[in-house]
Amino acid sequence: MKRILMSIAVVALSITATQAQVNKTVKEESTVKRVITKEGSDVKIKEIKDTDTESGAVIVKDNNETNQEFSETTKKDSDKKIMVDETNVDLQNEAMIAEKKLQQQEQLEASKKQQAELAAKKKMEYEAKQAQMQKELAERRAQLESRPKGMSKLKKD
Repeated sequence: MKRILMSIAVVALSITATQAQVNKTVKEESTVKRVITKEGSDVKIKEIKDTDTESGAVIVKDNNETNQEFSETTKKDSDKKIMVDETNVDLQNEAMIAEKKLQQQEQLEASKKQQAELAAKKKMEYEAKQAQMQKELAERRAQLESRPKGMSKLKKD
């Protein structure tokens, strides 16, 4: 029993001694970026966690001097993780856009109707003017073709 207890104590002390020799340094820096993008009625939210880790170990020469010089080896690591990536639709904005499009469509239809009426009115005025000009032309032709008595009639070539 005494031997078992002594063996356990020796193992425990040796493990503690070996663990005490390892001097590690870890420096971790985390940055969270939140980007919100609005495109029309879509709202995109993206969160990115950027972690910079600098880990290293202190190396001491294995001699029995009291003031020993040491060196440190470091390893840098960078990691990016996307924490949140979602797209939301702004329903209120979507409804406002649809209403605005409907109003523009109604204005366009009203404008088309007004332009058609204006074109029809101008066409009627043009036709009336043409008819009047034809009537005046016929009257002038009749007036020019009528000759006083005693003059011979005009011959057509």
